[in-house]
Amino acid sequence: MKKLIATFILAAVLLPLIPSAALAQDPPPPNPPAAEEAAAPKSQSLWDIIKTGGWAMWPLGACSVMLITFIVLNIRMVSRGNLMPASVVAPIRSAAAQHDVGQMYSLCQSSPCLFTKGLIPGLRKLNPDDPAASKQDMEGAIAEAVGREEAQVSFWLNFLSLITGVSPMIGLLGTVSGMIGAFQKIGAGGMGKPELLADKIGEALITTATGLCIAIPAMFAYFIFRNNLSRIVRDAEGEYSAILDSLTGAGDLFAEAEAAPAAKDDQQA
Repeated sequence: MKKLIATFILAAVLLPLIPSAALAQDPPPPNPPAAEEAAAPKSQSLWDIIKTGGWAMWPLGACSVMLITFIVLNIRMVSRGNLMPASVVAPIRSAAAQHDVGQMYSLCQSSPCLFTKGLIPGLRKLNPDDPAASKQDMEGAIAEAVGREEAQVSFWLNFLSLITGVSPMIGLLGTVSGMIGAFQKIGAGGMGKPELLADKIGEALITTATGLCIAIPAMFAYFIFRNNLSRIVRDAEGEYSAILDSLTGAGDLFAEAEAAPAAKDDQQA
């Protein structure tokens, strides 16, 4: 009985102290703040990309400037209006039909181009006493002169082919340089710090991509200009053949040979 009374008294004394003890405790720590959203990646400018590419971007930049320069140059040079203008070809054909060699020579001298420079050596081989016999020599002289003129035009055209081959090689060299730098960073203890490798890996990737971006347009431009030049030279050869036929009378002989069987058939009918 005494124990029960003692327990009741102790409970009566301690119960009022429990809320105050609970209030006396430190408040629970606040909930951790929500993780801040990752900052949006900073966009890189062209200059930032160039700096990331390292030293190889400078020769690649020179190749890109050369590419634009030679494309503009070949657009002006490898064109029908520059190599074989119709305003020159038509009067020369008219003079050839009239067998006026002096007029043809004057027209060629006053309008220098691939077509006229190829025709002048042929005119010099003409024998006035026997034009038909000199046709073969004229054709040989024209072919040789046209070959020289085509090679001169191709001199500037071949620079596009050079850029096509050199640009990827420079980009590959920059890639190798970047990979060497990345492995050096790894050897120096940068394996656990990817930010130390970012520059070198970026250099390795950007230089290769830049080299290919220069080489691909250069390759397309080279083949377009090369095919255009070949087509112009082929058309010039057709014009030379027609002019020589008119000038030497070979065309008239062929026309007479073709007309003779037809006339014979008409008589038999």
